[in-house]
Amino acid sequence: MKTLKINPNNPETELLKQAANIIINGGVIGYPTETIYGLGADALNEKAVKRIYELKGREKNKPILILAENVEQVKQLTASFPESAQILAKEFWPGPLTIVFPAADMLSGLLTGDNRTIGIRISDNKICQELLKLTGVPITSTSANISGGENPVSAVEVEKAFGDKLDLVIDGGKTCAGIPSTVVLVVENSSVILREGAIPKSEIDEMMV
Repeated sequence: MKTLKINPNNPETELLKQAANIIINGGVIGYPTETIYGLGADALNEKAVKRIYELKGREKNKPILILAENVEQVKQLTASFPESAQILAKEFWPGPLTIVFPAADMLSGLLTGDNRTIGIRISDNKICQELLKLTGVPITSTSANISGGENPVSAVEVEKAFGDKLDLVIDGGKTCAGIPSTVVLVVENSSVILREGAIPKSEIDEMMV
């Protein structure tokens, strides 16, 4: 398994092209986000998504969160964009908030689970932003660990968990938060916090008043 050391504050595009090409060609990488390290693959490639489940030992009925480049891409991936989601997106994106939407028909059931919903985030991590631009596709963002394991905050922890099973690991240094994103389900004009993470519940509640 190859490891690429990337400057998180000024990512080298030429180096990231190697990671982007792996994703475009159906591979799986480990990479840093603004919260923890994630496993990245083309979210629209069902074979690549299936491989992530196998690598993690993840139950097939547990959906996988994804990263999108911008709101326009989010709208392509969702069946609707409720007003409550628009409020949260305007306030917290880009950043560590995952919003769960009704999924577009184009998305695999592996991503959405039986509920046909999809959790999406727009990241403020520069490596993530550049990867999304270079690949042109939404990228999976499930934590880079064996299911039930500790959330990884460094490339070393990702390497320890997966050995040479990944196609590449991007070493962008230790992540700042070490806490996963907050996950919010939006329905019409209301929201339900499914997981409190980097953004406190109180901040979400304040926006929904």
